[in-house]
Amino acid sequence: MIFLGINSSGKLHFGNYLSLIKPVLKYNLKKIFLADFHCLSKKISLLKILKNKILIISTFLSFFNSIYFYQSYNLNIIKLFWLILCFYNKNKTKFFNLLEYKNFFSLGKICYPLLMSSDIINNNNKFIFVGIDQIQHIEIYKKIIKKINYFLNYKIIKNCNFIVNNNIVYSYDKKKMSKSNKNDLFIFSNINEIEFFLKKFKNTKKKKKSILNFILNIINNNYIINFFLKNNKILFINKVKELLYFYFLPFKKKFNYNIINLKYLIKKINIFNKYNKKIIYNNCNIIFNKFNL
Repeated sequence: MIFLGINSSGKLHFGNYLSLIKPVLKYNLKKIFLADFHCLSKKISLLKILKNKILIISTFLSFFNSIYFYQSYNLNIIKLFWLILCFYNKNKTKFFNLLEYKNFFSLGKICYPLLMSSDIINNNNKFIFVGIDQIQHIEIYKKIIKKINYFLNYKIIKNCNFIVNNNIVYSYDKKKMSKSNKNDLFIFSNINEIEFFLKKFKNTKKKKKSILNFILNIINNNYIINFFLKNNKILFINKVKELLYFYFLPFKKKFNYNIINLKYLIKKINIFNKYNKKIIYNNCNIIFNKFNL
């Protein structure tokens, strides 16, 4: 299963492609968990959350057919989250990465890793894909299940196997590519947006290594340019630009088709939801019967 948070923008960039779409395609994974409560730690309207859900689901439907599990459909996640809040030491929250270098933050930010722990326990999966920025949250999860097992005097919750994606995509300003830094490149960008990004990246003096950077660094590699395109750097940049654009063009067409045919999309989501409710009920029954909830 892959955990995917509904963010405030709803757009998928190259970081999402490396950490979410590519692993699903490679390992033929079908289960995607949409965590739609986490975005409430920011100021965001419910209408925007719904819109972002549709955008993300239609994006994934453009790549493959999957089964979706909604965080908001499983009330047991909130029940367990409340239990975790009751025994978790508040002094340990100062070590959270989310709160580093921040003077002002909401309680939702503090609760974010604890809600994530509740997600993992409730879904009860053998393998979970997470990003490298979630390593600290994995440690919190391990401590929480250790405490729960200790309180119950029985190993009710087994350890989950985490597959950490350590690919960091750096951008043109020598920082990690992210939406908050506004230095990202979306997978459905048009040719003009890609060209703007490539020009910015080309003028960056010092570049850090990443999968995307490896592709883009070719632009500034004189040996490769001389060997393949006889110093025609502009043509070479255009070729890289076209490569990025046309690679995602088939998915873009299907994505647009899904957005236009919203009735079909909603019908498909409703079929998933009926199936998901049965699976969620079965997954949670074993754990919560022993909690006597």
